[in-house]
Amino acid sequence: MKPPRSLKERFGDSLPLSFKLRLKRVFVGAVAAALRLGVGARGSGFAGRVVALAVTHGLDFERARRDVYTPVPLAGPPGATDFLSFLSAVSDRKPSGPLADRDVRASIIIPVFNKAEFTFQCLSSLVREVDFGETEVIVVSNASTDETAQMLLHLGDFVRVIDNAESPGFVDACHRGAAAARGRHLVFLNNDTVVLPGWLGGLLETVESDPQVGAVGSMFLYPDGRIQEAGAIIWKTGEALHYGRGKSPADRRFNFAREVDSCSGASLLVRRELFERLGGFDRIFDRLSAPACYADADLCFGVRALGYKVVYQPASRLGHYEGATAGTDTGADSKKYQVANRAKFYEKWRDVLEREHLPNDPALVGEASDRKDGPRVLVIDDRLPTPDRDAGSARMVFILKALAQWSRPVFVYLSKEELPEYEKQLWRAGVETARAVNLGRLLKERKFYAAVLSRPDVAEALMPLVRRSDANIKIVFDMVDAYFIRFGREYDLTGDAHAAREAARFRRVETRLARRSDLVWCASTTDAEVVRREAPGVRVEVIPTIHTLHARGKPFDERRHLLFIGHLRHRPNVDAVHFLAREILPLVRESLPDVELHIVGDHAPPEIMSYASESVRLLGYVPDIDPLFASSRVMVAPLRFGAGAKGKIGEALSYGLPVVTTSVGAEGMGFTNGSEVLVADDPREFAREVVRAYRDGELWQRLSDSGSAHVEKHFTPEVVGRVINESVKSARGEKRARGESDEAVSTGAEQSR
Repeated sequence: MKPPRSLKERFGDSLPLSFKLRLKRVFVGAVAAALRLGVGARGSGFAGRVVALAVTHGLDFERARRDVYTPVPLAGPPGATDFLSFLSAVSDRKPSGPLADRDVRASIIIPVFNKAEFTFQCLSSLVREVDFGETEVIVVSNASTDETAQMLLHLGDFVRVIDNAESPGFVDACHRGAAAARGRHLVFLNNDTVVLPGWLGGLLETVESDPQVGAVGSMFLYPDGRIQEAGAIIWKTGEALHYGRGKSPADRRFNFAREVDSCSGASLLVRRELFERLGGFDRIFDRLSAPACYADADLCFGVRALGYKVVYQPASRLGHYEGATAGTDTGADSKKYQVANRAKFYEKWRDVLEREHLPNDPALVGEASDRKDGPRVLVIDDRLPTPDRDAGSARMVFILKALAQWSRPVFVYLSKEELPEYEKQLWRAGVETARAVNLGRLLKERKFYAAVLSRPDVAEALMPLVRRSDANIKIVFDMVDAYFIRFGREYDLTGDAHAAREAARFRRVETRLARRSDLVWCASTTDAEVVRREAPGVRVEVIPTIHTLHARGKPFDERRHLLFIGHLRHRPNVDAVHFLAREILPLVRESLPDVELHIVGDHAPPEIMSYASESVRLLGYVPDIDPLFASSRVMVAPLRFGAGAKGKIGEALSYGLPVVTTSVGAEGMGFTNGSEVLVADDPREFAREVVRAYRDGELWQRLSDSGSAHVEKHFTPEVVGRVINESVKSARGEKRARGESDEAVSTGAEQSR
């Protein structure tokens, strides 16, 4: 059952469109005004020692996982009872068959020397995080003299134990674990760590999503929740800097995946084949009982020398008791290794350090934190994209991912709405994000190659500010849908006077912005043709909705019912549902009396909710749409006005689901009626085509095959990504376009209101 909608949501839905648009313009304009005024960024046994450990350190890793930054201690294991619970959890998580017979995805290698209480906490956290059906845990005990051996003896098949009678050194312990490992990926983990939810998944997802990634590191947190390391910077002198140390884990600067110089070996995934090619950790950095200083940096440099990337992934988080083994006194014997090993490291990598690395300068920390060679591209939109809720958001996410292949995109959003799960999706893909309040600082501190301004309200308000920051910056105006076309069609259909006024206003604003830009993006060929006609000489590229091909789902005979998908705050979708329910569906039921219509979409207004019945099912927001695409027989999209490419149609075809739509729905996507889709505008003809596709298995299969092939040819990330990247790279970046001044844009915009 869906939760009741909030008063804010109900009130928002009741407002007329004219008032909503005015509010949006006021909000975006206020943000721009604030930025112009220079508003800055602010924004007595083993069990007893386990308890003492957590209490003494005030462990607060759970709070850090939630990105809340207030000190609240988290209790550790309470005693022997918890050890029994731990053993029970181990038993519950063990795979049904021997792991040796399985494909081992990752081997977690934990070298230990005493400190059994730390090892216990580490293993306890792994029980909750690791899928033991595809992951093995190897503990290498380096001649431990405390309760470590006794504890490991009781763990049975949970861990594979390698017990060294003598302590050969930290590096050799890692090598012995790696030699015994069966996983495709080796994950080296210190025993004085507590892994947090998503730790291993973040590492594996990163390395398996990009064949050029050779090693992946984590975000390390102090026991009080502050950042210990968010990737490491290695300066030209060989000195190392733990980026982000002491900062909040909620700070966006440390929350996006990026290429780095090095990552700490206290939690480091390395492709097994690369580790073996490099001969593992270099023994010149070894020490007897504790992690070998600079051995991890040396390994990361080796990975990079082989042509692979070293990536910091903040979605992988863990707590680390830094200094618990070696101490923190810079005069201690253990710290002497830092000076000696830094000299060894510098001699080994002198040429690389001199050629590729920056001098030790606090002003260069931000630049040095990201190794990617590509230019920075600024992307501004009014809100965070929610790709599972609307097609425009899905398109924006694909644009950002495409840009991340060769550049360093920074996505700035104006809305104050907090959507952490959606923002984390961008971070995992290597996209930096920032709030609007930080835009002025970003423009001042960083040099951007290009700026993509999405939608007319954003471009109208912020284009002068962005242009003044750098006269040579390449401006890309992403229209998404041409608003003046959409409102013009709404007026033609309804006679609504407000739609006519908005069409006239947006024609002036959008064409003026197009002339002031170095490049214009439209979502359909139809929109692009109109824009070229309205603003002659403007360079326009088509960036449609983007779709990944999916499995086809059930065969024709096993499918049932009709499917409509659309965000129900979008007026073209609301009109389409009315048209469908009132005029088309009754005609369809004359031939298909038992057919059901399933409507998927957020924020349905009361007049749409009134259609709900046993045969018209309003499903609201559906997190996983795959089962519906796989089991529905026909997708219906009776759109009567709108603009741009229709994401719902491309998405259905990417699953091989046939679509019946209108000429408005099909325009600008290169379809041929009867080949990839069926097209009809009259309600009776539309109903006839629905019945034909629903009953004719041969026609259904032909539409399914050709529709899927059309998506593969024109709308996949690979195809559209090339257009995105090539168009931005080749944009001219003129200082001024055709004699107009920046003031002309803002003044004209004010008058058009």
